[in-house]
Amino acid sequence: MLAGLVKVFLGGPFNRIFDTVDHALDNETERQGIRANALNRYAETAAMDRADARKYRVFWFAWGLFVFPLGIWWALVLLDTAMTGVFFVDLGISDLPDSIQPKADLIFASIFGSGGVALASQAVASAIRGRR
Repeated sequence: MLAGLVKVFLGGPFNRIFDTVDHALDNETERQGIRANALNRYAETAAMDRADARKYRVFWFAWGLFVFPLGIWWALVLLDTAMTGVFFVDLGISDLPDSIQPKADLIFASIFGSGGVALASQAVASAIRGRR
């Protein structure tokens, strides 16, 4: 009987409060879903734009302007390291300037990252083929 009295006196206001909280949480969840869909579409569009840019020779020419000098510098650093270690001859190859280093790190990561992903995907594909 006491539970019935509590339900009669407190049930209405508390039910309305809990319903309001539930609706607010549902609205926030829906807002987060809409935000996630918008970000997903933006990421897909940006990826397609980058893929479209790679179809043109100008992209590869501009990319080569950054990659080839960096590759030459890296080869000289490797040669310097080998010469110092074996023949004790220092070629004096200096580090990249601080303004270029972050971009060089990004280029190295993209080259070796894509190569690593390709190698890993080939390994997984050959493992799957071997199981069948």
